[in-house]
Amino acid sequence: MFDDNSSESVGFEPQTNNEKSPKAANIQTEHVVYESDEVQVVETKSIETQTVNEPIKPPQYNHDSLVEFLQRITPGVLQFLDEQHGSNAFDDYDVGSNGESTVNIQLINRLNSLEMSDFKGKISSVTWSTGGGTLAVAHSATHHDTWCNDLTKIEFYNLSKDNLLMSTPSKTLEASSCVTSLFYHPEEPSIIAAGLFNGDVLVWNLRDESSITPLQVCTHGDLVSQVQWNLRIFNDVSALVTSSAEGYIFIHKLSVQFTQATLVKRYKIAKEKNPAEKARPHSASGSKDRAAEAGLSITCFDFSSKEANLFVVGTLCGGLYKCKLDQAVSVEGDENIFDPVVNEYDRHKGTVTCIKSAPTQNIFVSCASDKEIRIYDFDQPASLKAITTESTLVQLTWCFGNPDIFLAYGAGAEIKFFNVKTGRPLSKIMLYSENRENASCLSFNPKREMVAIGDTRGNLEVWRMPRKIAQ
Repeated sequence: MFDDNSSESVGFEPQTNNEKSPKAANIQTEHVVYESDEVQVVETKSIETQTVNEPIKPPQYNHDSLVEFLQRITPGVLQFLDEQHGSNAFDDYDVGSNGESTVNIQLINRLNSLEMSDFKGKISSVTWSTGGGTLAVAHSATHHDTWCNDLTKIEFYNLSKDNLLMSTPSKTLEASSCVTSLFYHPEEPSIIAAGLFNGDVLVWNLRDESSITPLQVCTHGDLVSQVQWNLRIFNDVSALVTSSAEGYIFIHKLSVQFTQATLVKRYKIAKEKNPAEKARPHSASGSKDRAAEAGLSITCFDFSSKEANLFVVGTLCGGLYKCKLDQAVSVEGDENIFDPVVNEYDRHKGTVTCIKSAPTQNIFVSCASDKEIRIYDFDQPASLKAITTESTLVQLTWCFGNPDIFLAYGAGAEIKFFNVKTGRPLSKIMLYSENRENASCLSFNPKREMVAIGDTRGNLEVWRMPRKIAQ
């Protein structure tokens, strides 16, 4: 059925052709036809008008009626303006500003407040008025060998329309001793309080131009270390808290018109808390009452921003005491003297020079002659952080508008900025002046981007600094 058979192969050529046959075609478009029409504009005419120049007549008014009107409305207008000093509606508003925020720190004023005076000393305190338009400057001798009888002055410098400090003071008050502490009232723009080296505490009402006699609030037995207005102790009236080197803290209630002062409470840090002395059950000799003994020398204090009754006291021997107004106990021997201490924080190794409570947090910072800055939580006795500095610091201030930044200054011309959360200095921010001796006081303007600085040679500087600064 199948046979073996061989045959020759057959081949053929491929028939695929890659060449394409081209064809040409013409496309004719229609011609575009253009047409133009002339347009005639409406005819216009101009007509000149002549006005009649009439002479300007002076306004007619009754002088007596105007005086009576001004006398009637002036008290109300002044009261309204005073009330606006406490408003934040125009914070950071500058009439001459073009709307751009200030970004640079710049020295805008520098003068010596003692050049024309025989008194040679330091600027001991500066404070801005509530409205931010006036700077009060107080003076003190740099060192006292004995009791102070120096006649010093408190000078008031106004700001010009260009936000520059006037070169001459607009008002001057005389003090019978060196001023150790000066503080404007936080709401009343015409009220200012001062503590003197001789123990006097005075309050001036600057609204009354006819009288410059101050209100004698009290007299401590030693130099006044600090005065501070407090608006939270009493609900209806202002309280003035004062401390002294004799170991007392007084709380005074001021009348509404600031014409009377009443001593409400006397507090004392009992002397037996000094760790350098041996513990005593009653007194050093066993016969004297503790109320009759001097307390620890108080150098500074500050109230908590969170709790109205809570405050911290610093002493000459390095103590930091947690105190409460509502938990004070009477000191043996006198039911009118109270010891407010409820706890003690870790001590400094030198004199505590300043305490500042944080404006928005439950912490405070302190500095001392041991060249240390410490950060504390109000509820913890041990410090959260300790910062060692090269020079002795005498003051701390919270940076206005920056709740996490505080300034430290003292011996030397440099003013340092620190972040309270990290404890680290801000090296890019500087308020440095070659002509500054030692910074002795500093105050931020509550309404303008300004800070005033005084030194131990009587030099006064005003710097422009933005509210918000990079950290």
